[in-house]
Amino acid sequence: MKIYKSKVDIALPILFVVSSIAPIVIGIREKDWVIFVILIFTFAFIMYLLYDTNYIVTEGNLKVHSGFIVNKNISISKIKAIKKTDSLLSAPAASISDRIEIFYENSKSIVISPNDKHSFIEELLKQNSNIKIEI
Repeated sequence: MKIYKSKVDIALPILFVVSSIAPIVIGIREKDWVIFVILIFTFAFIMYLLYDTNYIVTEGNLKVHSGFIVNKNISISKIKAIKKTDSLLSAPAASISDRIEIFYENSKSIVISPNDKHSFIEELLKQNSNIKIEI
């Protein structure tokens, strides 16, 4: 079993912090602590998802895990292709700029962002040498 952490773009937490400054200032100025508490919990939840996103390669399976939101098992023998993608769609990937899309079964796919992309792909190829790679 090998665990690959998701690559985390520093821009994501910075973007959330910067976009939260105005509501926090307004909440503090108006003494509306509910806004402040909601933003703190939202920030903590986003950080939890960013840093608890990983991909586990076991004998025969790829497990995609992101907090308690995503817990998907994919049979490695059913993976058809892995391609680089620029898709910004919501995905269990903590990187915006360095993503790959895994195509499996008939027409299913999932976008992920392993930190060590090349080692991750090599590990999958050890179990399924028929995977078409386009990165």
